Amino acid sequence: MALKKNKKIKITIIGSGNIAWHIVSHLSFFKRFDITVYNRSVTPRLKQLHKEFKVNITAEWKKVKEDSDVFFICSGDNSIKQVATKIKKLKTKALVLHTSGTTDLKELNSASKNIGVFYPLQTFSFGQSVNWQEVPVFIEASNKKSLDYLNSLARLFSNSVVKLNSANRLKLHLAAVIAGNFSNAMYASAYSFLDKELNESYFKYLGPLINTTAKKAVFGNPSLVQTGPAARKDKKTLQKHNALLKKHSELKRTYKSISRLIAKQQTNAKL
Repeated sequence: MALKKNKKIKITIIGSGNIAWHIVSHLSFFKRFDITVYNRSVTPRLKQLHKEFKVNITAEWKKVKEDSDVFFICSGDNSIKQVATKIKKLKTKALVLHTSGTTDLKELNSASKNIGVFYPLQTFSFGQSVNWQEVPVFIEASNKKSLDYLNSLARLFSNSVVKLNSANRLKLHLAAVIAGNFSNAMYASAYSFLDKELNESYFKYLGPLINTTAKKAVFGNPSLVQTGPAARKDKKTLQKHNALLKKHSELKRTYKSISRLIAKQQTNAKL
């Protein structure tokens, strides 16, 4: 089942955080959607969504539209099941979706017979646009009719829509955390080190290195393009680095641990 072109589609967004902003900002470009955003309280972000995109907003659950066609649950993972229970009381036939990478589809079972997952694999910040066409979206649904509808909806966002079950989505999310959040933690560590040992302004010079490394990594096995002292078994440089980290005990432990990981990866890559 595809989206009907001439029908006004009623969308209710639960939550007013980062992912909510991005879904609202994208859907608001389409004249076919009637969008309402619900949040437990009237926050500055909720007000901004109304001001910026002219969507309906409310902090009163009784004003949530029972005849909505789609519910996007964009609240925190820990509250998804609770929100699903609230939607159940509406006795809706709507497609109820969550956007979590870690929450099982069955957490929505109480909400409706038509449930699904709309998981965009990207880091989102409130108010900062992304190119949705390049963001892979992973979908799952409780039945074929819902999956077809969700697929049509997801393709309004992305050129890369992939069906993936809850168990495998959790694995993908873990890989995303390692590749994205962990990498950013290393950027933060480098920034902090330079701030204390040289000057924070020097961090900008790492930009081209960070961008080039990321670009090389996505074209195959990242281990095959690994460089640096640990990869080439440069013990002299490793020792110099460890000496510099004498006053940074936590970063020194991390440096040693990741250097060992790189050396092991290089060994395995050559097998």
